[in-house]
Amino acid sequence: MNSKKLLILLALAITTSGLNAQSRKTKRSKAKSTIVKPKHTDNMPAMSPKAKALFDDMLTNTQKVFVIDSTVVDINNVLDEIPLPASYGKFVKYNSFFNTDEANDSYVFVNGFGNRCYYTEMGTDSIARLYTRDMVGSQWGEAKPVKSVNGKFKNISFPFMSSDGQTLYFAGVSDDEGLGKRDIYMTKIEAGEGTFLNAENIGLPFNSPSDDFAYIVADADKLAWFASTRNQPEGKVCVYTFVPTDTRQNYEALSMGEKELHSLACLNRIRATWPTPEKRESAMQQLNQLKQENSLTHSKADGINFVINDRITYNSIDQFKSDETRMAYYETVRLRNELTSKTAKLSAMRTQYHTAADGDKAQIGLKIQQLELQTDELRQTLKRALGELRQKESKI
Repeated sequence: MNSKKLLILLALAITTSGLNAQSRKTKRSKAKSTIVKPKHTDNMPAMSPKAKALFDDMLTNTQKVFVIDSTVVDINNVLDEIPLPASYGKFVKYNSFFNTDEANDSYVFVNGFGNRCYYTEMGTDSIARLYTRDMVGSQWGEAKPVKSVNGKFKNISFPFMSSDGQTLYFAGVSDDEGLGKRDIYMTKIEAGEGTFLNAENIGLPFNSPSDDFAYIVADADKLAWFASTRNQPEGKVCVYTFVPTDTRQNYEALSMGEKELHSLACLNRIRATWPTPEKRESAMQQLNQLKQENSLTHSKADGINFVINDRITYNSIDQFKSDETRMAYYETVRLRNELTSKTAKLSAMRTQYHTAADGDKAQIGLKIQQLELQTDELRQTLKRALGELRQKESKI
């Protein structure tokens, strides 16, 4: 064989070897692309490919949240850790509310006016469905299923109607819109119809591949809570306290690294959510004050101490003579809670003013003046509401 033929055969062998290698490389690449592996697991439970795709889609829209505190409790003691003022409503154990001994460990939520309740009930198919009832006279009326929710979710629990009377939060399991276990969802009442719109997953950081539930808001007091089993041992749950906002604001995903965004979405470090240590301290003062008031309320066994006149003092909400005045009383409680909240905030801002840099004092001073005006107006509104309530109750 001459040297020319030898060179041709050698070239063919090299080309064939390269093509085979490229073919093997391509096959390996294709096989690898079918495996779903999160880049930052942070001890997250495994997710199905559908849930992982949903998580990735939610990640770039992670809500910016100011989480001021987190407390780990037994999973059956979640509500004990949430000092919700009575003006927003209350949670009552199902068996106690309906005076039954059924095997139902869920809770009924009664709104602040005491005229509507939300609860879940297990069907014969072992699926918990959501219902609501209205107060008719002195009794609860017929149960009404929330069809738009019941048709899409399983294991529904912890319904909570916000103080606007329009926004309902609940926890549930969805094969199409959930990350694994229970997620927190939100729906609104359709104006003029009285029916609920399709519920939406409220996203990250509130939801996770773990169990997330009990989303509760005290908006006038600028505090809210939710519970999650993320990163917790069996039987334990973490209750997060955060500051709710009127409008949703997301993190600027494009301006931060994926690892940082993922950490915020999973709430790995709540300190990373604080605007400043001073704002966190102010929010903690508000939380502690709410806890003290809640403890005092419970010590009175849900009683009240409302003076009608020099001769009459009510010690129970049932003593009010009409639904109208009973609702008016709850409105005065809400106004009082809001006044307490603004007063505490004003005190914190005054402290902040004295420790602020000279360049910041003018702006803080302006905010103090605005809040002082709001507080004075609220105080006058409360005074009028109390006077009108006493006058109406005295005439009935």
